[in-house]
Amino acid sequence: MNLPPELQSALLGRRVAFLRGHLDESKANTVIAELLLVSRIAPGLPVELYLDSPGGSLNAALSVHDVVQTLGAPVSITCMGTAGGASVLVLAGGAAGRRFALPHARIHLTEEDVTISAAKPTELEEAARLRARWTAALVKHIGHSAVQLARDLASNRWLSAAEARDYGLVDGIIPGAPDRN
Repeated sequence: MNLPPELQSALLGRRVAFLRGHLDESKANTVIAELLLVSRIAPGLPVELYLDSPGGSLNAALSVHDVVQTLGAPVSITCMGTAGGASVLVLAGGAAGRRFALPHARIHLTEEDVTISAAKPTELEEAARLRARWTAALVKHIGHSAVQLARDLASNRWLSAAEARDYGLVDGIIPGAPDRN
């Protein structure tokens, strides 16, 4: 996300990072660097990550997920807008009790295409192993079997914030501002 440097610095100083847009290796590297930076400033204090991504690279999602899991600080992840495909793992991988969705967020359970340079057997096998690692990591965070998850991914299932909570992808929904009338 291209924020003015002073705004980005102020947010990082408050232990807040963003992951917005298509999740590729470059975006993953930026988010990982921000998470590592803020976790070193005051070790152990919670970090917030706001997520709005339609998906992208399974490798990038696994990289962000692994850092979140090993950071040494609880990472609160809030879906604002959409979490789809590969980025669903990032959302589900937040600290227990700290995974949220805003009221109008949508979560899209869908299989990401894995780009391979040629239909060589070794590349096809690696693509299958990559998808299996991503699926296994996601299953650890939700209350469903790999078989149920595979079925839901194949059906391109869309979830509301409440449905994502019931599915086990998030722990709660952040309520909107109180009505001022």
